[in-house]
Amino acid sequence: MELTNYEITQGFNWKYLKNDSTRLTVRCNVDVCPWHLHASIIREGPKFAIKGLNNIYSCGCDIMSDRHPRTSKKWVANTVKGKLVEEPTYRASAMMRYIRRDYGISIPYHQAWCGKEDAVSSLCGDFRTSYHILHWYNELALQSNPESKWTRRQCFKRFFICFQTSAYGFKVGCRPMLFFDGTHIKQHRVQGVILAASALNSNNELFTIAYSIADLETYDNWVWFLQNLKRALLSDRRIAFLSDKGKGLKEANPDIFPNDHYGYCFQHIMQNFNDQCAGKYASPFKKLLRKILQRIAYAITEQEYQDAMIAMELNSADAKEWVLQNDVDLWSHAHFPGQRFGELHSTLAESFNNWINDARSLPILQMVDKIKDQMMEMAAKRKIDAALWDTPYCPKVQKIIEKNLQERRSLAICRSDRIKFEVIESIKTYAIPYKHACAAIGSNKEAVSQYVSAFYSTEVYRAAYKTNIQLILTFDMPDPPQPSDVLIKPPTTKRLPG
Repeated sequence: MELTNYEITQGFNWKYLKNDSTRLTVRCNVDVCPWHLHASIIREGPKFAIKGLNNIYSCGCDIMSDRHPRTSKKWVANTVKGKLVEEPTYRASAMMRYIRRDYGISIPYHQAWCGKEDAVSSLCGDFRTSYHILHWYNELALQSNPESKWTRRQCFKRFFICFQTSAYGFKVGCRPMLFFDGTHIKQHRVQGVILAASALNSNNELFTIAYSIADLETYDNWVWFLQNLKRALLSDRRIAFLSDKGKGLKEANPDIFPNDHYGYCFQHIMQNFNDQCAGKYASPFKKLLRKILQRIAYAITEQEYQDAMIAMELNSADAKEWVLQNDVDLWSHAHFPGQRFGELHSTLAESFNNWINDARSLPILQMVDKIKDQMMEMAAKRKIDAALWDTPYCPKVQKIIEKNLQERRSLAICRSDRIKFEVIESIKTYAIPYKHACAAIGSNKEAVSQYVSAFYSTEVYRAAYKTNIQLILTFDMPDPPQPSDVLIKPPTTKRLPG
């Protein structure tokens, strides 16, 4: 390989005169050029030593194009292996630019891609054996993290992971809300999806509860995921679920959690509205319809909702009909029966997908281990940070409260009687009194803190990170079997187009 690197760097080509297990003799591909090299094995090997070298060129180097015949996926793998250690998401296109810059040659995309796959297999193990060793990792994880939930099958179809510390943290330190989403595994030869459930901690940050690796995003896989999630959760609180219209999720959720509340992400509703209804109108009118749709979604009272629906009907009867046919009860504050703490978007679930972006391109065993490491590191950092907080509420919420207290000073109060006021926002909807509510509370000489949900407190935040994920030591990982001996095989899914 060193000889190949030298040849490519210098821009010439050589041919073998002798090449066996003990000796190597090569010379320049141009017959009139005197360059040649002879090497032989050192004792029992495997290293070779150069015994003879004429390092003079008279050919002027015979590679005249920007390609080199000695490049191969094996050479690419050895060249970029160090880059992949530092950056697991190193793209094939970036590898092509790196090789062009450092070696002065171009390689085709398929060679860069195959070379990356070989390098990943060399660093992390074969993708097929990774599924087999997952069984060993599963047993090890349960030993170090008892009461966690890990489920698997002999023939790989799906895999569920919920650490006990995550279930406990959700019970004592998160609002009773869960965000669902699915994302694809970024592997070339094996396709699959990650189904995830996340929550918001007291500081409005991502708190990972559980995830599953499955072959496809289907109703059956969502049902299986939700069944395992229900068993893993340590709480019997009524939960509000929020997601996009994932494949099978809309039907699966009420089947497994019939007494809880399921809602849609308004961002996806808005996109569908734009594509299916408002898109046919001119830009100014389309913008007006989108604003009215926002009024419908954020309406808190029935009167606000009806006013917005009337406005929609006056501008477009078709748009109003679209709203009624698209489960408005699942995304409008006014009609949603559960408590969503003002949340209308499932972007938190998409944040989880971005957070595990690097891990998604690894073989399954390394992917699971990396996600576990990320969860451990995030929890440890937050635990350390929270120990330094000296405010009753978490920093993000504390800033909101202080801002609202400042802005309430310029507001006039409309009092019904001693304890009744007319305010714009609903404390019940957001669980944080906004400026109008703060003004009413202050005029009654009460503390605003009485009306802030305990879910936002520093104490509850610390409780969420009280327990830790325990280390899963993989230093004694068994040697991977040959692909023909693998007992747990990768999912039999088709490659995605493109």
